[in-house]
Amino acid sequence: MKPKLISFKICPFVQRAVIAMQTKGVEFDIEYIDLAEPPAWFLEISPLKKVPLLLVGDQVIFESAVINEYIDEAYPNTLHPVDLVEKAHNRSWIEFGNSCMWNAFHLSVKAGKDEFLTAREALWNSLDQLEKVVEGPLFNDDQLSLVDVSYAPMFQRLQFLHNIFPEIFDEARHPKVNAWKNNLLALDVVQTSTVSDIESLYSQLIFKRQGYIAQFLDSSLYEFVETSSEGTY
Repeated sequence: MKPKLISFKICPFVQRAVIAMQTKGVEFDIEYIDLAEPPAWFLEISPLKKVPLLLVGDQVIFESAVINEYIDEAYPNTLHPVDLVEKAHNRSWIEFGNSCMWNAFHLSVKAGKDEFLTAREALWNSLDQLEKVVEGPLFNDDQLSLVDVSYAPMFQRLQFLHNIFPEIFDEARHPKVNAWKNNLLALDVVQTSTVSDIESLYSQLIFKRQGYIAQFLDSSLYEFVETSSEGTY
């Protein structure tokens, strides 16, 4: 029986699982729901009332890091280093990536310029730490890992924000992270891990939030967008 992902179309955490399964060649199904009006069956089976969920038979697995650990153990060709210390090192930076994801979220919602720039500096401080440990074109030199899988959705959304406001990244301050980001976003498994109109949908979400960065969008393209949000991503 194929595993089934429960998602909404712009969820970065579900995207992590999609990248992992595509990398491993796993056949899976995916069902998109509206988190603004979630179906009753979803609320019944989701302990945290959020996505991602991975349905494996009659079992429900939740939390993206846990889902990806299951995927890595259940299917051939591990995305973790074999060495136990290196594996723990990778897991540490996966956990660090969750805070980076919230840095990206804050950039999309902060209302004033000063708050926005403070959020950007918090992101850059996090990227300072990553700059110290990135070893090559990917996190572990040239071997795709669960660390790469975990950061790719965040880098994609930051790139979307950079397309709106071209001062999200400081390439001089973070040259290795910027190269890592570009290498990840060029991968087929990353480019095919979302719906085809992901950037447009994300821009619509930015407009809905009406944070500082929304003013740099062409409002005429989004003036009829509903104001309800599809989750805090």
